[in-house]
Amino acid sequence: MTVNTTSVNNPSAQEKLKIGVSACLMGDEVRFDSGHKKNNFIVSSLKDYSEFVKVCPEMGAGFGVPRPAMQLRYKNERVELVISKKPDQVVTEQLVNFSDSIMPALDDLDGFIFKKGSPSCGVFRVPVVINEQGHKDRNETGLFAKAFMQKYPLIPVEEEGRLNDAALCENFFERVYAYRRWKAIENADQNVQGFIEFHSRHKLMLMARGSSYYQELGRMVAGTTKNDLQERRQAYIQRFMEVMAMTTQRGRQVNVLQHILGYLKDVLSSEDKNELLSVFEAYRQRHLPLITAVTLLRHHLRVHPQKYIVKQHYLSPYPEALALRSVL
Repeated sequence: MTVNTTSVNNPSAQEKLKIGVSACLMGDEVRFDSGHKKNNFIVSSLKDYSEFVKVCPEMGAGFGVPRPAMQLRYKNERVELVISKKPDQVVTEQLVNFSDSIMPALDDLDGFIFKKGSPSCGVFRVPVVINEQGHKDRNETGLFAKAFMQKYPLIPVEEEGRLNDAALCENFFERVYAYRRWKAIENADQNVQGFIEFHSRHKLMLMARGSSYYQELGRMVAGTTKNDLQERRQAYIQRFMEVMAMTTQRGRQVNVLQHILGYLKDVLSSEDKNELLSVFEAYRQRHLPLITAVTLLRHHLRVHPQKYIVKQHYLSPYPEALALRSVL
């Protein structure tokens, strides 16, 4: 079975993310050597929040297990998938045909986690043989991953190896949940207020990339009417997802934290404000994780609610149990 949806028994299963994943990362023995590359973070940490759609392009293309190792190779000025030990044996067409056939079933995904380095599934720095001497460049994308990204440019993608980097992991799930919220806007093609609300509630997340991005996207929202909503939505979400793909810097995160503090300055004591500023600086200096500063701010916002701020997704961009802001 090359495509399979695995649901976890949970009363709120309908609220789960729908995440595509290379099947070998789930522990399926589908690699060329009959092995797998089970990833415990995906299988264990994400299971309560995700419904997984497993895909193995090589199996889907009919290559079987075990199978000869494959590689990408430049041939006739294009990248081809070939059998590593028989580079004249080109199998690109089989993989492309499978990719074309399965794409419609993947249109409702919230994100996709691919296997790094794979000639079918790798996203970044996939090796490609460039000459008869076997020299390689590492600047390609696997054929299936490339087809998916071209078909669904808005769906966030990542490689499992990069999820070990705390900043990249948080960035991926910020994007995944933001995209999920975008798709959840009711009657989206007629809902101007929903469009404006989406932008407004992501203000601080955009500011964490740079204030200019929030302003740029704000200009795309301003003055929207039902007559031009569809056109503006299309341009907006494309740029929004591009901006969200940028990783944040600690200095910009501190700017956001201070911006939130500005809403509380008239209701907090000098002692409380100094404590918050001290925590912000400790975060900047890598002595405390971001979650410490955010948790302290949320405490004060519960005591002194600020309507605009408490609606910001920045304060809870994804389930807290993922603990993505807990790493220094």
